[in-house]
Amino acid sequence: MAAPKRPHAPADASALRRGAIEPGEVPATPAEAAARDEAAPVEAVLDEWESRYVRLAADFENFKRRKAQELADSGRYRNEDAARALLPVLDNLRRAVEHAPEAGAEEFFVHGLELVVREFETALERLGVQRISAVGEPFDPAVHEAIGGEESDDVEHDTVMAELVPGYRLHDRLLRPAVVRVAHPRPAPAA
Repeated sequence: MAAPKRPHAPADASALRRGAIEPGEVPATPAEAAARDEAAPVEAVLDEWESRYVRLAADFENFKRRKAQELADSGRYRNEDAARALLPVLDNLRRAVEHAPEAGAEEFFVHGLELVVREFETALERLGVQRISAVGEPFDPAVHEAIGGEESDDVEHDTVMAELVPGYRLHDRLLRPAVVRVAHPRPAPAA
């Protein structure tokens, strides 16, 4: 408890200049001054430890938030490696379906392969794998990999005109870009 103020007592000028007492306050007794002087370093240490505690608590909250996000991401993207490994298999199945009639394969065999391809695509969709739309879309270097192009009067901006290898994403993460050919707008003739 602080010492009561004695408003009409004269103030010690040196204590007043140091800020140890306020104007109109009676200087503390030597025992009170000694106790105040001893408490000052303890209060400084307490303030420092309180500041450390607040920073540590904030760091811990940030750590918990980061770990929760990492855990959610690991669950969401746990199938990424498997999906990447299966995409070339799906590509080869599609090629087999495309070229089987040319090789003289029986119709029931081709139909069976088509069913396997559809079932494969459905299984990948259940895992969160989505095909990236390409043909007719504006060229986006984030999801399309251009391996060729040509000028065209039919487009106003770079547009995908053919998809050579389909691209896929797992949720919002790119697994493989679509390999495409791009139509570029023909430059205006110089006047």
